[in-house]
Amino acid sequence: MSFLRVPPHVNTCKQNSRVTLRIVENRTLTFSSECAMKLWYQIIALYFLIALARSEEQEENADDAKPAAICNVVECSKLFNPRLEAMEMAVKKIALAILSQTSDVFAPIKEILEEDSTFTSILSLNSTIYSSSTKAPSVSNGTHKEDGQKQEKNFAVANLKRAVKCSLAHLVDINLTDPEPYYEPLPQITALFTKDILKIEWSVPSAECVKVSSGVRIKIYESADGYKVPLEAPIFVPQKCIKKIAKTLHSINLASPFSSSTSRGNACAFSLTKNLTQCRSYIVEVVINYQSLAGKAMQTELVIPLKLNEKAHLKPLISASASSSSLTLNWEDNSGCAPQLTSLNLEIFQDGMVDKGEKANATVVIPRSCFKQPIGEGNLFSLTLPTSELTCPIVWKPLDVCRKYKINMSSQYSSTWNGPSSSSEIFTEQEGNFAPDSPNVFLRCPIHQFYCQYQQLCMDTSNVCYDDNNGYDGCESENRYCEQDVCYKGGFRCGQQCIPKELLCNGNFDCVDGSDEGPHCENTCFQLTNPSGNFSSQKLRMPPYEIHRDKIVNTAQNTKVLISVQSTHHIWLTFNKFNTFQNQHIVKVYDGPYSTSPLLLSHNGSTKPYSVRSSSSDLFVEFPSYLSTTFGIEAFYTSVRRTDDQFLPGCGGYIYGDGIIPKSLATTFNTGCFWYIEATQSDDTLLLKMNISDSDAYRKLQFYRTLMVYDGWNTDGLVLYDGKEDDYKKKVAIYSITHKMMVHIKIPIWSTKPNENLDFSWWITTQKSTPHCNNHFEENTGTIKSPNYPTFYPNSVDCRWNIKVEPGSKVRLLFALFETQADADYLYVYDGPTLRSTLLLTKSGLVPTPFIVNSSTNQVLVRFVSDEDTSSPGFLAVYSSV
Repeated sequence: MSFLRVPPHVNTCKQNSRVTLRIVENRTLTFSSECAMKLWYQIIALYFLIALARSEEQEENADDAKPAAICNVVECSKLFNPRLEAMEMAVKKIALAILSQTSDVFAPIKEILEEDSTFTSILSLNSTIYSSSTKAPSVSNGTHKEDGQKQEKNFAVANLKRAVKCSLAHLVDINLTDPEPYYEPLPQITALFTKDILKIEWSVPSAECVKVSSGVRIKIYESADGYKVPLEAPIFVPQKCIKKIAKTLHSINLASPFSSSTSRGNACAFSLTKNLTQCRSYIVEVVINYQSLAGKAMQTELVIPLKLNEKAHLKPLISASASSSSLTLNWEDNSGCAPQLTSLNLEIFQDGMVDKGEKANATVVIPRSCFKQPIGEGNLFSLTLPTSELTCPIVWKPLDVCRKYKINMSSQYSSTWNGPSSSSEIFTEQEGNFAPDSPNVFLRCPIHQFYCQYQQLCMDTSNVCYDDNNGYDGCESENRYCEQDVCYKGGFRCGQQCIPKELLCNGNFDCVDGSDEGPHCENTCFQLTNPSGNFSSQKLRMPPYEIHRDKIVNTAQNTKVLISVQSTHHIWLTFNKFNTFQNQHIVKVYDGPYSTSPLLLSHNGSTKPYSVRSSSSDLFVEFPSYLSTTFGIEAFYTSVRRTDDQFLPGCGGYIYGDGIIPKSLATTFNTGCFWYIEATQSDDTLLLKMNISDSDAYRKLQFYRTLMVYDGWNTDGLVLYDGKEDDYKKKVAIYSITHKMMVHIKIPIWSTKPNENLDFSWWITTQKSTPHCNNHFEENTGTIKSPNYPTFYPNSVDCRWNIKVEPGSKVRLLFALFETQADADYLYVYDGPTLRSTLLLTKSGLVPTPFIVNSSTNQVLVRFVSDEDTSSPGFLAVYSSV
């Protein structure tokens, strides 16, 4: 006797009732509950299979016990085929009856098979099976004919058993009974429609099931409102026409009607009889036939996409904006399937970290009912979160203030078809909320006092929220926000007061000690995305009342800015103005998109900090804004192509306008340092001038070759100075050609003493453009001279003379007088019309005259530059055409 116990999750009886199936020796069934009779029509099929298998086993054992045949070979052969057909029909009916059931009650079948050794042995029979690719062994005449009939019978029985097993694969774990490990956990199916071809792939339960598979039946349904409507008659594909991708993975291609890909006269070329409509949803069904038994139907959804010629139109997101409390999206559905749009999938990545493989901080699926559409615009949509819980019950968590996010968005048209994903970066900006016009009890009085409007006096804060016997009659502020329960409910404590959290950082000083406002509040934040730019402390609006000098420090408002540039670039940041309250207001620079990124700089006071460089394309800056322009910061930034060089504070930097490259940098670091220098206007030029106070520095510099200067910000640009000059005094001043200059401070090769620090540095000044000093000559002869000649020329000029004579001729310059400030004010002559033409002459100081310069073309450009101090008479020259 054996007992088969049904697990509780499939028990359809009343609670606490127990279903037990008892199989007795005489094959009778008893039930411990009346409701178990509902299982009868499901259990009888399984019982029939077990009984059939046992009777067959007994018959085979009887054959082994009695070697002599009960019937002769001819009679047995005649009885075998009808009996086999009857068995096959019976098993087929049983299998179809089981397949037609959808209840979970078949879950215990696996448990039954594990416990019943007879049935397990039947399913695990590993005899050779007949199929289209397997032939029964040949049977010789004579004495072996009877053995051949018996062997043929064994093959047929094993073949039938395997077919039954595979047809019930969705109810039986084949791995428990199949010694070969070639199986899939569950049958899988996919369908893809592209280029007028429907490609269907499916898996077979095991490699053994492939041997008994005779083909598949394919059926396509239209899917509408949850109902399936047959599109066309079933398509039967024989096994020989099925493509084998892997051991248990098969596929078939079905061409569209009248498709050019249909092969005429090919018996294995199958096609659909009806066209599949674009944007419509279909159900593709595949049933594997195991000889005359059918396996479980496998289904998948298929949506026919619209044909698009340009993939650029697939990205739908138009704009995205956000604040701390809301997110607004506007997009256009360019798929052509806007009527079928069902929902929108949103992935939100904090700090834009999607490229680093981070998981989304939030994933939201928004149904179409939440969208808004302009009248007459069928494919334009908008969405603002959060929405009304009644009309759009979406759980929405507010975004952090002053933070960068990346949003991935994709439209969904069915449970299996999503449109292409598009993304956008947003920043939750916020406007300042400082309200100086509101009645204020804090800023008017000295420290530790508040202003009583009723008495118009400053009162001490020590007696706030105490008894009335303190002489503060009529002071509303004294007993305001004294309920301590507010603090227990998430409020903000300030001394003896407790204010609701909604009043914290709202722009008004609600606490008499002023601790609810100030630089700790996130007042104003914005994002900069240009390759270069600047920002500064905001000038706050002055209140209509006088602020006590003790409270000026409390009027500062915190400002945050995120700088985001091209992903392949660094950011250099420099400060041209810096003045904050010492040890009170600190400027912080973070190497990344938020204040959780590594800290690059923390500085306060009145001294300018060094330049900082980001390691990525984001830089986050926190700084104070004031009522007075005396305090605050002014910062400039630029972006340069990213390198692998590590940033060392003080090694390299960015200078906008005038500045200085400190003296100590040439000996402090073991790696080269790059300085990026930019004039304030694109028409201006730059002057790099060495400041030397050590009288012996010139001699030392002959061995201290540390400088490379380029015009522009690329090492492939024009070299203005390469450190190879014999006389270093000639290059104490270096002038740029354009408004940008790059200085490379290289590794020193010699020093008079170990760790010697030479007393010199480089000054940077902007040379303002002087358009009135630009001259053009096209006569064959003429005279050029420095401004104000014969008196002293002005400081900080950049004058140019462009001389052009007849084609085929050359220009000859005769200098009659030449005297400039040595090593600082220079005259250049170029063999052509631009500053990038070949340099013919460079002169500075008192030069013996006359001397001649000849060009090789019919044009020359003469440039004269002077620094900010010490003038001389200049020069006088005559030109002629030769």
